[in-house]
Amino acid sequence: MNRRLLTTFVGLTVSLFTILSAFAADPPGVHFRTIDDGFAEARATGKPLLLFFTADWCPPCHSLELEFFHSSHFVKGIEADFVPVKVVDRTREDGRNAPDVQALLKDVHLTGFPTLVVMHAGGIAAVRNVGYSDRSATLSFLREAASRLEAAERKQRRAAANQGHLP
Repeated sequence: MNRRLLTTFVGLTVSLFTILSAFAADPPGVHFRTIDDGFAEARATGKPLLLFFTADWCPPCHSLELEFFHSSHFVKGIEADFVPVKVVDRTREDGRNAPDVQALLKDVHLTGFPTLVVMHAGGIAAVRNVGYSDRSATLSFLREAASRLEAAERKQRRAAANQGHLP
């Protein structure tokens, strides 16, 4: 009986150690910056911003955050290619947003949650993805975002040049 108890204890200990090691190895998720810090980092590095517009009451927002932004498969790529900024709408909970959040919501003409917006800190153009269906659709959007953003910025520059003022 003592041998059986010892074997069971050792087995449980190994299982617990394995589970805890797996959690320790998995990154906690994307490190989101504040609005001010994100824009400053994007200006300094030249990387595009990845703005994640979310709300606490929004179930698809929670799914996107848990399934995508906390997945070890995507964290390194997001951090390498973008400056991620999480923008939380608090209108339902608090009746209003902080001024920097409200200004950004207005600037990007937000139409729904969740919304991902990719743009440079200068902000002459942006590409967006509204809603969340699954990880593969979100990954496809992010893979194409840089080239789509580049095309949108070229279009804006040509339009501005045709009107006689360059941003």
